[in-house]
Amino acid sequence: MPREDEIDPDDIASIWDSCFLISIDDVMHRLGYRYSYLGTKLIEAYGDDINNPEIVMNLLSTDNSTNARLVENFNDVLATKTPHFDEAAFVNLKRLNVRYRISLFPLGNNGDVTHIIGCMRWRVY
Repeated sequence: MPREDEIDPDDIASIWDSCFLISIDDVMHRLGYRYSYLGTKLIEAYGDDINNPEIVMNLLSTDNSTNARLVENFNDVLATKTPHFDEAAFVNLKRLNVRYRISLFPLGNNGDVTHIIGCMRWRVY
């Protein structure tokens, strides 16, 4: 699997705003998965903008039931060290139904997963 430092946002510029990066580290064991990057299009899907820090922090939290399915997907990537794909729906902050597809890929070093990079495509229905 590629290393996190081998990912160049310029190479995936057309989708980078729909991507996120999860860091697998000691903080994860205490607080859940930690986003080290969250694209602006993802914040838009949840019905808010990056200028509202309280909402953004809630979106970033993987320590709540709202994101349980996403956490399960992260756990699968970590356990299998293979890509994972999922599709589902949620109701965002504006009470709109959002259907999404997500692709998750492990990044690592010496066979250990150190990061998960993901991309989410979505539509409001």
